[in-house]
Amino acid sequence: MATKWERFKRAFFRRYKLTKKSIGVTVLVIVIFGLTLYFMNVMANVASYLSPDNTTTPKLSDRLFEVIPSIKLLWLTDLADAVMFVPTVLLVLTHYRPLYLLCKVLLTWALCNLMRITTVAITSFPDPRDGCIHSVGQFFTTFTLHRCGDCMFSGHTVIFVISALVWTSHGYHRFPHRYRWLAWICLIFVWALCIGSAIIVIANRAHYTVDILVAFYVGGGNWYIWTYVLDRYVEEKGHLRDLTHPWGDGPDVRDHIQRREEKRRQRKAAEDVEKEAMANEQAYVATPMTSVLTEIPPSSTSASVPQSESFNTARYNQGIRALPGSSGINRSEPMTKSIENTQNPTAPTRSVPASTSHDQIVPAAESEPIHLLPGQVHTGTLKPNNTT
Repeated sequence: MATKWERFKRAFFRRYKLTKKSIGVTVLVIVIFGLTLYFMNVMANVASYLSPDNTTTPKLSDRLFEVIPSIKLLWLTDLADAVMFVPTVLLVLTHYRPLYLLCKVLLTWALCNLMRITTVAITSFPDPRDGCIHSVGQFFTTFTLHRCGDCMFSGHTVIFVISALVWTSHGYHRFPHRYRWLAWICLIFVWALCIGSAIIVIANRAHYTVDILVAFYVGGGNWYIWTYVLDRYVEEKGHLRDLTHPWGDGPDVRDHIQRREEKRRQRKAAEDVEKEAMANEQAYVATPMTSVLTEIPPSSTSASVPQSESFNTARYNQGIRALPGSSGINRSEPMTKSIENTQNPTAPTRSVPASTSHDQIVPAAESEPIHLLPGQVHTGTLKPNNTT
């Protein structure tokens, strides 16, 4: 006969669908969260040690400090944390995807801790609260709350925001459709409690207003970052089904899955259209080139060029080599250079005097080569000189 512990263990494993993979991922996430929480505490001790004494250094000006009166009920901030956090834990444990939701909450919190590690000690603020406790230098072994200089950004507010977002994203769908009005009332109450808790933190002068606002931005941003990552790279690809959907697709993901499948079909159709367009473009470009290559053989290209055109090209290239500064002319050589006539090597040649002007040059016949002196430019043949 099974004992009560064995029956409880079987019921627990059936309830949470615990497998080796889901347990391993959950333990890994818990370890990552614990490491970030520990090193955030270390950096908070460093920030407290480096923060200026607020009894001698003036506090920063804050607009809400001028509106919200100061109170000395610091325990209310911790009570607000408990009021927001405990119902959220109950929601996570009773959710039909408990391990997935637990990992999502801890990963969001861990990313917030990682960001707080990089910001809490980089700039030292005078603490806005009188009577705060400074860290004495034991950074790795001191674990206290409400230290001096532990300002940027508010860790209490991060808990408020994450708890409210859990209820917004996963608590709303726990209500049947006919009781959705009650779900809206609960959401309004949760967010009112979140904002009221932030006001309590400001009233106790535990943080500046900018610390509260940055915590809202960071908490909300990190929550939706992990929502996108888990949806795009875990759920959509079908990874970790024991963790993400231990009991199938629940009411809070069915509509989302339908929208995701529709987006996937649209993306696939767009990719197919793009591939077809690229294939058509390649076929259009390749077809005329193939026809040209088949119609005109390589040997016929040079044969189709007229003889006079090739000769003019040779004369033009030889004229370019005769320009001043080109490597084809030796300026120290007084003799004339003769351009060989490739068409008629026996044709007579003429020399160009050095004193000939540019106006005396006329276009030459193809059979009359010209000799150029150094420093002259060939543009044609000489006009006949009328002077004898």
